[in-house]
Amino acid sequence: MKRGNGHSLPKARKDDLVTRQITGELLVYDLKRHKAFCLNNTAATVWKNCNGKRTVSDLAATLSNEHHSPADEKVIWLALDQLEKSYLLDTRTTRPVGLPPISRRSLIRAGIVTAVTLPLVTMITSPVAAQAGTPITDTVCFGRHQSDPGGCGNNPCSPPVGAKCVNGPGNTCKCQ
Repeated sequence: MKRGNGHSLPKARKDDLVTRQITGELLVYDLKRHKAFCLNNTAATVWKNCNGKRTVSDLAATLSNEHHSPADEKVIWLALDQLEKSYLLDTRTTRPVGLPPISRRSLIRAGIVTAVTLPLVTMITSPVAAQAGTPITDTVCFGRHQSDPGGCGNNPCSPPVGAKCVNGPGNTCKCQ
């Protein structure tokens, strides 16, 4: 992510991401980090409108228009903080001097949130292909026979880490 230089504008990252809109939320899959994110409507609206040309004020106005309710700029800053932590921004606006970190709790306590829902970005780590197979024990691997349907299967073994169930001596299988 490129850092703001004081006058930069927030810009959503678009490369190596796959998105799917579903009712009430936007799912974003990061192909580089193998992580999935769920953005509620508020966070999705902010992210979709971070085009590198809109200010935080512009984003608040857009959020207000789309949700037919006033939106405070602090809600936008909270969304930008969450999007940045999730590596979903390419660039961002430098936080104004004197603006303290914003939390969901502080916005609720201050009564800032009305009909506009607080932004929420939830991360789910998804396995890469190598992690998808369930490891088997050395004993289970050794109990298999090469002539059985599926044979040794080349399944990951645990332990040792990185071993696979492969052909062994005497039509048996072994972790190697």
